[in-house]
Amino acid sequence: MDKETAFICSHVGVAGTTKVFVRPMESEGKTVFVARVGVALMGTTNRKDPGLKDANPFDEDFHDNYAEGIGATHEEALAALRWDIQKTAEMLWL
Repeated sequence: MDKETAFICSHVGVAGTTKVFVRPMESEGKTVFVARVGVALMGTTNRKDPGLKDANPFDEDFHDNYAEGIGATHEEALAALRWDIQKTAEMLWL
């Protein structure tokens, strides 16, 4: 079962569009945690359907922008996700 985690995307230009999902995954023979959240950039998404807020960025049919963080633990993955969102927001304003 996926843990649900909520935090606010407090960076101008980047807004969360889905719940945050964290999954354990195998990488080079080790288990890592991957966190993903759908994001809108400057208020724009690729998907226009009303089901976007219930979508899962890990699904193969998810065709929209998302931020991602990878870590050795659940908490490290969330911290890396926050960093990815921050860096994305900074790049919008260069």
